[in-house]
Amino acid sequence: MVIASMTMVNFQRDRGDAMAADETGAGPDQRAGVKAASGPLMQDASRFLDKIAAQRAQLSPSERKVADFVLDHPERIIRMSIAELAASVGVSQPTVLRFVRSLGLSRYPDLKLLTGQSIVSGTPYLHSEVRTQDTLDEVTDKIFDSSIHVLNTVRQSINREALMRAVQMIVAARRIDCFGAGAASILAIEAQHKLMRLGLPVMAYVDTHLQRMAAATLGPRDVVLCFSHTGEIRDTVKMAMKAREVGACVIALTKPGTALAAAADILLAIDAHENTEVYAPMTSRIAHAVVLDIIVTAVALHFGEPLLKRLRDVKDSLADLRLPAAHGQAGKQGGTGKAPAGGHGG
Repeated sequence: MVIASMTMVNFQRDRGDAMAADETGAGPDQRAGVKAASGPLMQDASRFLDKIAAQRAQLSPSERKVADFVLDHPERIIRMSIAELAASVGVSQPTVLRFVRSLGLSRYPDLKLLTGQSIVSGTPYLHSEVRTQDTLDEVTDKIFDSSIHVLNTVRQSINREALMRAVQMIVAARRIDCFGAGAASILAIEAQHKLMRLGLPVMAYVDTHLQRMAAATLGPRDVVLCFSHTGEIRDTVKMAMKAREVGACVIALTKPGTALAAAADILLAIDAHENTEVYAPMTSRIAHAVVLDIIVTAVALHFGEPLLKRLRDVKDSLADLRLPAAHGQAGKQGGTGKAPAGGHGG
């Protein structure tokens, strides 16, 4: 709220310059012929930054740099000329203009105007990097807000046709291998766990030597699920390329425009904008897990009613691993072992 209030003052002060500037970032002396931003993006200016985040995956690498800067520093954009923005990002001014036009805008001042309106509306881009001076409350809010924002962004940008193709390939697969390195290996294991419950022939390999041997033994009716936030992990890319070489279908959950994306037959693009230089992937991991849940649920629905009995049997096989209900309540009741009055100890 403090940022939004301060930005309101700055935005109102700078709005005249933004509206009056030409495509090269000229000042208020270029007022003639200036028009307000128009088009589809103006229909809901409060979500302008969300729209940039959703469209980020379709941008060129250089345009994506501009998008990242706008998303990370929206309050600075409304006070920058096109030359200043280009210098700060490390791209040319024509690249900035291409970015502007890829958003459906015709002029650079439109970008400044819509960015300012989005901030003033109280809905700035929610991804904020965790900083060393942040309090626990700030860390909590940033991670929750970033996770919610990334899920909404992926929801808007995910290719539904690619999702359907992935489900169809998994349903028909003779064998399913799940590959991931580092933090992504957890996602591979989770994929194995969830698909195994459906009775599918699935295996996750954490050891890279086993992954290489497994990839070499795949065939045309097999499917490989590859997980990677960066899409540039050498081992995972090599595994995908080998699997594709022997005829298997490679499904990659990763960032678009990467080596792994290029090696995939089916790309499920997850472009979570976060800094992983210091911290392990956070929001991207959640997005990967949700897309995996969508795939598994769609596969289960494909098999229909006959699968329900199998799922019940799987659940029943774990029943004796749970603590008795009364025992679980004992700790809450000071060790009395009695369930609360009127309850069933659940």
